[in-house]
Amino acid sequence: MNWIDEEFEDLDDPISYAVDPSGVYDWIEKAGDKLEDGTKKYIGRVDVGAYQGVEIREVLISGMGGSAIAGDLAYSVVMHRLPVPCRVVRGYIQPGSLGKGTLHIVVSYSGNTEEAVWAYTQGHNRGAAVLAVCSGGALRDLAERHERLCVGLPDDYPAPRLALGHLLPAVLGVLVAFFPELGFVGESLEDAVTYLRRGAKRYARDLPYDKNAAKQLAYEIHGVFPVIVGSSLTWPAALRFQTQLNENAKWPAFATTIPEMNHNEIVAYTQPGPATGRIGLIVLADKEDHPRVQFRQDFTLDMVEKRVKWTTQLRGEGKTHLGRAMSLMQTADFVSYFLACARGLNPLTIDAIGTLKERMGKLQ
Repeated sequence: MNWIDEEFEDLDDPISYAVDPSGVYDWIEKAGDKLEDGTKKYIGRVDVGAYQGVEIREVLISGMGGSAIAGDLAYSVVMHRLPVPCRVVRGYIQPGSLGKGTLHIVVSYSGNTEEAVWAYTQGHNRGAAVLAVCSGGALRDLAERHERLCVGLPDDYPAPRLALGHLLPAVLGVLVAFFPELGFVGESLEDAVTYLRRGAKRYARDLPYDKNAAKQLAYEIHGVFPVIVGSSLTWPAALRFQTQLNENAKWPAFATTIPEMNHNEIVAYTQPGPATGRIGLIVLADKEDHPRVQFRQDFTLDMVEKRVKWTTQLRGEGKTHLGRAMSLMQTADFVSYFLACARGLNPLTIDAIGTLKERMGKLQ
């Protein structure tokens, strides 16, 4: 294979972080503080009185990118206690079930994501109990015009993917307001805050490479195509890992799940070849994964380790599922940040997305 040689900068040298003039590191480091602030702002404080008497038969969370991840994570937290079906939808076209009886939460940090605006319009036109979660933009304007709830977000985040500390509790705050069964969410968020603060010390930028697992994993990823394997519990973290590598480090990555990958992908990863030998397999595990899933995780690692470049298994820290999930996401944040800086790339810039939006704008 024709791989381009690229130097991996010394992550213990402060000069390596000159590519981060916007201070992305500070936002990642303070994730626990942001989540604590978001919890105080939204949990138990979202007023849904305007929707009183509306019978909810399903929940639909529409969004894209870093905003949709908040929906994925929120659903993974409440899925065992939510009394109605829930799903996260990405894209322009919403499901046929959307309509009267649907709680339609449309999430866009900027409020201008065109897919989210389309989704909101469909929810409104079909008579759903639609509401917006955003910092402003077209979504807020639509919500105000239709006299619908708009849960406002702080507008000072430099990128949506950094705003999870407010996006997540905002979405959970809406769900808690509609469903009293979800009263446990506050304690889960507090647990996540505790372990995010611990993780920030464990992955600190000034912590030397030989003591910093995030720097070490960034180095290992630099030589491979990473495949991040989640479960039903860790899927949001796996997807977050992929997208943070994509956007922060500008590095190709793929996310998948067990047991699904045991019905197809495992065949490819156990077959020797030039592509297989360039794969790094990262399994994200949780102690509450189904016992059969835990067996499959171990079996998969055993099966593929002699064919792929390397394998590793990561577990989040926390007393609750949410704490552990956000701990894994924090690992993804730091690893992708360190990989970006080691490549000499600004972790904030996403030029390709900006170019695409510009060209899409010309089609209107």
